[in-house]
Amino acid sequence: MKIGKNIKLNQIVNCDVRQLLTELPNNCVDTIISSPPYNIGKEYEKRINLDLYLKEQYEVLRDCYRILKTTGSIFWQVGVYVDKFGGHVPLDIKFFEIFDSFNMSMRNRIVWMRPHGLHGTKRFSCRYETILWFVKDPKNYKFYLDPIRVPQKYQNKKSWKGSNKGKLTCDPLGKNPGDIWAFRNVKHNHEEQTIHPCQFPEDMIERVILTTTDENDVVFDPYMGTGTVAVAAKRFNRKFLGAEVDMNYYNVSINRINGEPDNNKVFPNLKTLREYILTNNITDIDKFQFAKQIGKKPTSKDKAKIFDEQHHLHSITNRILDESEEPAYKRFQQVGR
Repeated sequence: MKIGKNIKLNQIVNCDVRQLLTELPNNCVDTIISSPPYNIGKEYEKRINLDLYLKEQYEVLRDCYRILKTTGSIFWQVGVYVDKFGGHVPLDIKFFEIFDSFNMSMRNRIVWMRPHGLHGTKRFSCRYETILWFVKDPKNYKFYLDPIRVPQKYQNKKSWKGSNKGKLTCDPLGKNPGDIWAFRNVKHNHEEQTIHPCQFPEDMIERVILTTTDENDVVFDPYMGTGTVAVAAKRFNRKFLGAEVDMNYYNVSINRINGEPDNNKVFPNLKTLREYILTNNITDIDKFQFAKQIGKKPTSKDKAKIFDEQHHLHSITNRILDESEEPAYKRFQQVGR
């Protein structure tokens, strides 16, 4: 299946996204999900002047807006730009201005909490990034809540008096997850971790896809990285398309989509390896390798320690409560009494 004259769906193109965008027609994709380079000198980006960076991002987003269907959404996940003096510029503020210039309507500014990260010594440690959700037409856009509901605090609570006595007081499918998300970082020993230093967790992207698309809709990622958006789209019978300029990341993304190792028999991550041995009824997992293997043999799925978002949300909440109740100055006061 093609999109436009020359571009096939269900592929990642090894090129600069600006090149791919010139070949795509108007109103051809349903949802756009991405995390652009932050312009802070990561290994996959070239640091440039902030104004020039924002100008380039404007050009990319202008075309993203053009190819987006009227019922479509854009999810743009960003952090902060750090200048040479250590000053922080919240990129979501800068990107809001760009989206606003297209007359797009923001539905949510989603806070993605991070339980771990680098510890600051001259500022508070960063523990969240943001996801901006914009729609093209605020009166006519896709949003499906039921597939992504999460458990209520009191899931089966019933009314105890009045005409509704004995009836459920909440939706049996669960509640709206809200705009504070606690999906885990894809870092050390995470089964989805690839060679990319900053990748999306698959379950977070699944939430976005299920909320804003139907089966066979087209999901586009202009900065595909190692293919998380494509993997999630394929899992739920959506079409995908994207660009990735880095050849190493591109190769990893193709192997993840295909569920295969590379030419050296190395899998892109532990999750792909685990799914491969299950699909092929292989019992000896020890003979295989994956790219971010750190001093240990791969383990099967039944030994994985995988927790859902609700687990991490509760863990972070409890930690914040503990920190607020027992700061250092209070402990020192107690010792001195």
